Amino acid sequence: MLWQQYSRVVRRLSSSTSEPIESISIPPLSSQDINSHQHQLAIANAIRPYHQSQTPLLLPKLISRCDAVYFWRSIQYWRAAVAGNTPVDVELGRSYISGNRVSMNFAEQEERQDELDQTTEREVAYLAQNELFAEVQNDIPTPHFCSDGSFNVGEGKLYHSMLWLGPRGTISPLHYDPLDNLLMQIVGSKRVLLYPPDNTKSGSWHYAGYKGNQYNTSAVDVENPNYEDYPNFQAAPTPHECVIGPGDVLFIPAKWWHHVRSFSNWSASTNVWWR
Repeated sequence: MLWQQYSRVVRRLSSSTSEPIESISIPPLSSQDINSHQHQLAIANAIRPYHQSQTPLLLPKLISRCDAVYFWRSIQYWRAAVAGNTPVDVELGRSYISGNRVSMNFAEQEERQDELDQTTEREVAYLAQNELFAEVQNDIPTPHFCSDGSFNVGEGKLYHSMLWLGPRGTISPLHYDPLDNLLMQIVGSKRVLLYPPDNTKSGSWHYAGYKGNQYNTSAVDVENPNYEDYPNFQAAPTPHECVIGPGDVLFIPAKWWHHVRSFSNWSASTNVWWR
């Protein structure tokens, strides 16, 4: 029933016909299994050919048994685990294109979330792209291949573990990252659109860097594209699409364009960038 609900939203929001993302189901990795070489090898073996071909891959429910999926649903848990005066950077607004990035403390961000739950008009504070708090790092198992080159899934150089907390409707606009990415959904659900890398030098369909955007961020609203302003977007490749829920892990290869929208009243995600 939940999937059907989200599928209807996806069909309404998508800018074009989309293709599914390939998926492989392997036994879930719990917080207690983090040091099991057998589990870690199974994950590495599943993702390796997709990493080599730089093709997206969905690993459904891979981390559904980890502590984060259980504990992170509770605002009380966050307040007990993370000091209220911890500084965080948030996006005021539902997208980092429309909003302003400001600093505040964690308690204020959580207070704004409470107010949104009560349907007040206060501006959204999306805790986006902050380093994962040390206090909750043990709640979520990062696959070992991200930091151990012996698994032969890249060089095994982990660069960042990031945290994303926010309400329904928050968006990461179409952009790409220069490093390979594992997006791990913990609480709630998100829709992800993925477009392959663009190697052209001019006339690109994505209009990256236009109108003051960063070099890796598109100026196009892919959910409601303005073809008068961005006519080349009509030639955009067919996107791959999926909805990720609690415990799902999505491999996004380096330089793949992706657009992410939260569907849930409360969403928590992490991602790791590695090479």
